[in-house]
Amino acid sequence: MIPEQIVSTLDKVLNDKCVQANIPGMALIMSQNGHPIFEKYYGYRDVENKLPVNGDTVFGVASITKSLTALAVMQLEDAGKLSVDDQIIRWLPELKLPNNQFREKIKVHHLLSHTSGLPGMSAVNCARANSILDDPHGEYLSDRLSLLSNYKRVRTVIELMGVMSEAEYSLLGPPGSMFNYSNESYALLQEIIERASGEAFITYVQKNTLQPLGMNRSFFLTSDLKNIENVTELYSYRREDDTVFHSPAWWDVGDIYSNGSLKTSSSDLMKYLDVFRLDGTVKGERIVSKASVQKMTSAQATTPTGDRYGYGLKVDCLSGMRILGHGGSIKGVSSHIKVAKEQDITVSVLINIAEADAEKLAFTSLNHGLQLPDVTDREFAEYKISEEQLNSFTGMYLSDEGQNAEVLPCDNGIQMKVQRNLFRLRPYTIDSFMTPGGERIKFITDDIGEVIGLFKGNRFIPKTTSRI
Repeated sequence: MIPEQIVSTLDKVLNDKCVQANIPGMALIMSQNGHPIFEKYYGYRDVENKLPVNGDTVFGVASITKSLTALAVMQLEDAGKLSVDDQIIRWLPELKLPNNQFREKIKVHHLLSHTSGLPGMSAVNCARANSILDDPHGEYLSDRLSLLSNYKRVRTVIELMGVMSEAEYSLLGPPGSMFNYSNESYALLQEIIERASGEAFITYVQKNTLQPLGMNRSFFLTSDLKNIENVTELYSYRREDDTVFHSPAWWDVGDIYSNGSLKTSSSDLMKYLDVFRLDGTVKGERIVSKASVQKMTSAQATTPTGDRYGYGLKVDCLSGMRILGHGGSIKGVSSHIKVAKEQDITVSVLINIAEADAEKLAFTSLNHGLQLPDVTDREFAEYKISEEQLNSFTGMYLSDEGQNAEVLPCDNGIQMKVQRNLFRLRPYTIDSFMTPGGERIKFITDDIGEVIGLFKGNRFIPKTTSRI
């Protein structure tokens, strides 16, 4: 148990952070040995009617869903129905890629670890476009609405593969050579799971994970939320002043559920985290083999900024301790999970607005639970870089997925503009920088030293001459 003084301090710290960030509603649970040691329910699931958040309130979790998808793949490997070493052409022969040599080398492993070489693409956005265009606030909240309206309509993974096969693009390199967070990769995994299992993705996950764990308040379909109570409303920040407004429409991805469509409660999410805390066996129920959990939670790839990624989970380090985690963000959703396996501590954070720093709230809670100082802010000695080198970084960066940034010169340095936010970058190596919020950014060069892109938010964003 956490000492009462630390509980009181943590409660105040989290409350102050929620007030400062203007968060409408949040559910945060921290457990040890499977028992809650701290719970924080802040604000409202419905601000207008002042309906409070509790452990059963259903939120979106966005990309936390990817760990559930990876888990399904590992279950099927346990059952002998597929292997992570399978070439994806075995399962998706109709998928065409720009380099046939690489196509034959891409494995399921590469999709799971975001190392297939796929760049940022618009294919998943094609599937998301319908719900954004139908949203009365879609034009205000999406800075790429004009592009979305021109996208080819996609609902299924089959249609998504058609869009990918027709797209003109280059792979980032041979499979395994470059990490780039890819929603398309996890969409393709849905089709592989369905073909290997002979079942629809939702049916398979419900039967093999949600039901055995007793996750009775977990859903993939937005339509399912209409039939239950205690579901959060969705909120968004106004760009002008960061005040909050009610924006109830959910953004889905057609019939593609594997990269970010799970909606669940914090209580259900804590049941799920026990799969990784307990090596795959929860309350006597074998969900997945210990060997498969070890694959998921081992570093399968390292990003250019030094982060490590397993299968659907990041592998962090905090004060020498291995910490598993993943976050998610889309309209009306900020989420994060942490598992300190050796300390038997799990944390989940669910928030009903995008762009809230759920990861920092999770780390703050974990620091207090482990009785460590808050080390979420990184300190470092600033590196000296020549003006010529700094100027080589300036310019526009844009991916087909919609990730964008502009790097501009400033007094004795460079700054980055992302949407309406402008902030200075502080160098800590010759090509790596830190934002004021502690995010690491690395500029990527080619064989002759020319800057070809930057790595930010786990994504490679190419340098372009186009205006954003």
